[in-house]
Amino acid sequence: MKYLSDLGISDDIIEVLGRNLPEQAITALIDNQDNVTTNINYLKDLGIDNYEDAFTKFYNMFLLTPQEFDDIFSKYDKDDLIVKFEKNVAIMEYL
Repeated sequence: MKYLSDLGISDDIIEVLGRNLPEQAITALIDNQDNVTTNINYLKDLGIDNYEDAFTKFYNMFLLTPQEFDDIFSKYDKDDLIVKFEKNVAIMEYL
């Protein structure tokens, strides 16, 4: 999961995920590296600064295909979405 550090996920977070996630989830994050990378970059490009928190709490959503991920977020106003993420990243669960 070293690729995550290149995306701005801290080494501490990667270590915690590695210790706490089920082996199947770790394998999925490794096997779907392209999707995870594209989806993290999508949030970063939107201007969402707390993408690391979003990934930590909802890593499974980042396994979606980029099209599925885009479909979730593109239906919302960008500025409104950024404000909601800044207030509470848990909003991601309800999108």
